[in-house]
Amino acid sequence: MKIGFVLYHRALITGISLSAEMLTSAASLRDRKSQKATPFEIKVIAPSLISPKLTAGIRIQPDCTFANNESFDVIILPPMWGNPLASLTKHPEIPHWLIKQYQNGAKIIATGTGVIWLAETGLLDHQTATTHWYFHDKFSQLYPKVKLNKQASITSANGLYCTESINSQTEMVLYFITNNFGQKIAKTIETHYGHEISKSDHQPFYEIGGQVQFDESIALAQDWIRLNMNKSITAKNMAEHCQLPLRTFNRKFKDQVGLAPHQYLQKMRMVTAKELLRDFGMTINDVSEQVGYKDSYHFSTIFKKEFDVTPNQYRKMVRAKAYNA
Repeated sequence: MKIGFVLYHRALITGISLSAEMLTSAASLRDRKSQKATPFEIKVIAPSLISPKLTAGIRIQPDCTFANNESFDVIILPPMWGNPLASLTKHPEIPHWLIKQYQNGAKIIATGTGVIWLAETGLLDHQTATTHWYFHDKFSQLYPKVKLNKQASITSANGLYCTESINSQTEMVLYFITNNFGQKIAKTIETHYGHEISKSDHQPFYEIGGQVQFDESIALAQDWIRLNMNKSITAKNMAEHCQLPLRTFNRKFKDQVGLAPHQYLQKMRMVTAKELLRDFGMTINDVSEQVGYKDSYHFSTIFKKEFDVTPNQYRKMVRAKAYNA
């Protein structure tokens, strides 16, 4: 499996470093037979072997150029700092290279303003996409044929994945790890790297196959869940809040989010619990109550099942990483 990260003018290094570490760690957790049967390789591609000007003055040594006749299984396009249009004029060869890679079977993940490269290829025409919120209006003006979903933080259409931010890109990478390396390895990666990610209030709307469209009533339900997760919540409560029949609500929610309402609620409770354990000096009992579990033992059991570590073990692990950093 060959992963390619593309470098260009003003690319954000954070769009490369974390994902590269997560993918490399995940590949190394495979058994020896799998590693031998499917070697894993990451390469950095740039216009030349001299690093373009990146953020913070840091430079990354490219492994190859667009002139190399190499094909990749997955290509990742990081976001850019500021106005991305300057990069388009500096690197006119990138869209043509991306089209060739896509035709050869590559899946492409573009983040934030990096989505502009996919839009330039024309591959996103009449497809659903997203980008960083500050670039929404300009993107719509430049690419009216692309169906911009301003509510989604992740979209997918025929092997083209768009993510609105670094956090969303990380969610996408975890999804990729789950599909290619299995749930057990994905959980290990999420446990070890998840605390380095600041969750935003914007939730991902996976559009695998490009079939699912954003539904305002489901977004309303998600917001309500986040505000009330410390209470006892049922799918019926959620449906009533959205003013939808229960059966309709359950169907819409599963179609939109990819999880049943009760599964999503538990996932959000666990994600919030990790944040509370990582960032606040709360007891396990307090964290348990904050995320809607009156019984801390029951909470700890679910947490262990979800992340393969107990709440106490997780807190000790992230604190040790913070102190050793």
